[in-house]
Amino acid sequence: MKILSVILISLFLFAACSQSEKKKSKMTYNPAPQVIDYPAGVMIAPGKPFSSAEVHNTTIAKKILASHHIPVLGENTGQLVFVKTNGDRVNISLGELAGKYDIILFNAVNNPVPVKIADLQGAFDYIFKFNASSAISSGSSHNDEKSFDLKPDTLTQKSARKRLSQIKRHEKKIVVTSFDTSARNIIARAIPENLWVEQVIDSRSIFKINFENDLISYANTDRYFTNGITFDLQAAWLGRLAFRKLMIPYNHSANVKYNFSMVQDMYTPTDTRIAPALAHDRPYSSYLYFGFRKTISDPVRKIRIASQVDAGYIGPASPGSYLQTLVHKTFPTNDVPLGWETQIKTDIILNYAIHIQKALASKENMALLAGFDLNAGTLHTDAGAGFQFQAGKAEPVFGLTKNEKWPKAEYYFFAKTNISIVAYNALLQGGMFNHDNIFTLKGNEIQRVVGNAEVGIHARYKGVGIELAQHYLSPEYKGGMWHQWGRISLLFGM
Repeated sequence: MKILSVILISLFLFAACSQSEKKKSKMTYNPAPQVIDYPAGVMIAPGKPFSSAEVHNTTIAKKILASHHIPVLGENTGQLVFVKTNGDRVNISLGELAGKYDIILFNAVNNPVPVKIADLQGAFDYIFKFNASSAISSGSSHNDEKSFDLKPDTLTQKSARKRLSQIKRHEKKIVVTSFDTSARNIIARAIPENLWVEQVIDSRSIFKINFENDLISYANTDRYFTNGITFDLQAAWLGRLAFRKLMIPYNHSANVKYNFSMVQDMYTPTDTRIAPALAHDRPYSSYLYFGFRKTISDPVRKIRIASQVDAGYIGPASPGSYLQTLVHKTFPTNDVPLGWETQIKTDIILNYAIHIQKALASKENMALLAGFDLNAGTLHTDAGAGFQFQAGKAEPVFGLTKNEKWPKAEYYFFAKTNISIVAYNALLQGGMFNHDNIFTLKGNEIQRVVGNAEVGIHARYKGVGIELAQHYLSPEYKGGMWHQWGRISLLFGM
């Protein structure tokens, strides 16, 4: 019951933070973005009052579009939703457009296209091919006086690749996002002077709980990394948070996921039953931080890029000491840990991580990926490389590439390996700013090359899943021992 209460308390803290971030999102962005479901031209952030340049651009746009009864709309929400006649929705966040544009053209059948005023006439003629005798009409009250044919902007994948190889430098690359309810072949689209690059956001909401402990291990050790709990939320609305601007940009078509997490981990010396010797051992340490992650998966190039920013603190303010003492007191066979008063003192955690994976082999029921990791900041600074193997029925490694649904069930085996070159580890050497610690390790006591591995199984049916894994870690300091612990993860669709 005590462990359950700890989990519930941590979950409450995570939920509170998540709600806080959601409220922040609503403060930054209009909670009701402008929805456009008819042919239109949308002037991008015209401002109030209009500048002379904006008035000039608006006048030109109205002159070109008005003769065909295509309205020119003003926009200042920052978030636009274009609804096509087949029901597909394309979400454009103006802050993520790769370039400066004056107007977005939308014919309600094809995807909207941002262009500059200088390119407006050519793009308009390409997107809207007018024919007074045409029987094809948009069916919208905004342009029912004119009917028009639509010239598709979608190319076949083969011709798109050929087109990409012939792109000239003056052509503009447009990066927009849409939800995976309209997932289809992810290819580039070209119109005069513009290259359309679509990134599909995973619209699913998934809540995941990771519980890690060295008791969940065949070795049943009670040292070093002794316990950790992580709450992780994947949701499309997280892409509206300002943190997304800190993530690595990617100007190619891809699938995108956004995650927000809360992590609380604790570390102890070799033996917690005796007072720490304060020499030739690992210090007590505990931390709590929040992380924001963006994962980009490119199904054409078979590459996955994850970038994450973490912020929190290390030290007594983290509940590590309280939680471990509580758990050990709960079970009479456990000894109360001694020495938490010597733990690494309070300091700031601010870290940035990049994880890149490239497929060496990728088939329907098997994948082998090579990876590279880079961590920099006040908690960890290191770089590493390794491999990941996965076999079994699973979701596409790089996301959906055509009009299909996520599989209802999956089950697979996985194994991961990694070798890291360590430059700095605050959990052993103390925080970067507060040096008033009772005991830490010196730089010459740190193992600069550290290996780790994880093997496990994963199973999910519809919105519920479980993952069981064992983790192995080589010595992190000179004279240290190999360590292993177990992980149990629960997944819930929301």
